[in-house]
Amino acid sequence: MNKKIVLNLKEIRKTKQISQTELAKKLGISSQAVQQFENGNRTPSLERAVEIAQALEVTLDELIEFRRIQTEISKKYIKEAKEKDLD
Repeated sequence: MNKKIVLNLKEIRKTKQISQTELAKKLGISSQAVQQFENGNRTPSLERAVEIAQALEVTLDELIEFRRIQTEISKKYIKEAKEKDLD
């Protein structure tokens, strides 16, 4: 799941034509921290994710693609349940 957050952060930031440095200034953090979020070396807290979404003028759902992730998880559990029924 963290990888999804990372990929979407970088994609949205580039689409909005905001540099890592500019985003970092808006958030009051270092550009290295933004880079670490994008590379998956660090995962932002929920509070920081909300701040990032606000700074990029997107919803938190857009930032983390919650609905898509939820659908993927649901499909996984349905598949596992069906496999157990076949046993």
